[in-house]
Amino acid sequence: MIKRVHTRAFSNIALIKYWGKVPGGDNIPATPSISIALRELSTETEVERFDVGEDRVFINGVKATDKDTERITSYLDMWRELELIEGNYSISSRANFPIAAGLASSASGFAALAKALAEFSRIKLGKRKLSQLARRGSGSAARSVTGGLSAFPVGKDPAARLLIDARRLSYGMVAITVDSARKKISSREGMEHTRQTSPFYNKWIKLGAQDYKEMLRAINLRNLTRIGELMESNTLAMHSCIMSARPPIVYWSPATIYIIQKVRSWRDEGLDVYFTIDAGANVFVLCMKDDMDLVASKAEKLQGVVKVIKSEPGGGAEVISRQ
Repeated sequence: MIKRVHTRAFSNIALIKYWGKVPGGDNIPATPSISIALRELSTETEVERFDVGEDRVFINGVKATDKDTERITSYLDMWRELELIEGNYSISSRANFPIAAGLASSASGFAALAKALAEFSRIKLGKRKLSQLARRGSGSAARSVTGGLSAFPVGKDPAARLLIDARRLSYGMVAITVDSARKKISSREGMEHTRQTSPFYNKWIKLGAQDYKEMLRAINLRNLTRIGELMESNTLAMHSCIMSARPPIVYWSPATIYIIQKVRSWRDEGLDVYFTIDAGANVFVLCMKDDMDLVASKAEKLQGVVKVIKSEPGGGAEVISRQ
């Protein structure tokens, strides 16, 4: 019987954004999304099973907060209620990048946890089912299960599907971090507040569905220019909707806007680069792999930049070891 499992999953950044949940659902997205997993942004999780005691949760080497412990314990309860696992668990999760800062840490965290729990499952779980289960912890985690370039449709019980394997992608991303602090308003809280109060929320839902279809076509054509244009427009539409909530939520900082302007100027100079921003202040630049060194060099010289991370696409959630 397996007692301990060590897994890894990669963060993913959406080209077409997931923002909003279906009311009363099991963490079901209101908008379809498409993302790229990033190999340099990962979470490793060790899970140990024992028969007596209580669940224990550690994040980056310290005991998790009551809020984080409750969220993860509730997630374990869901697996137990489905009669997939039994007993109690000690969970130690460590990310190599800031958590809750708009870098999709919950995506990699819950994907790694789901992958580990699958090793303890009483029945064998396929990738689709694992993606569905990961989604119950964090919507974006469904895409970190599959990795590479993945699509995540809407539906009754949706799962992500792999569009293009990480090894076949010719582009990557450069993460430009300007703020590594934990967000004051989590993505989950921000989504619900936006749904309830933004006068443009329903328009955003319709636009997200249209952009998703357009992005699938652009990906099939291998058209980076069209992919980048759609990604930028979708990003700005999402943040416009968030900012229109009442009271408004603004995840950006002055440095965010400055970097957006610089990316546009680099493009005017002939560099094929495009920006996107998740629910935070940090900016991600999509470009060809051959251009990542140049983009990183330019980004490192910008005022207000804390750290620059070049990343080729990453694969799906994986088991490192089991005992």
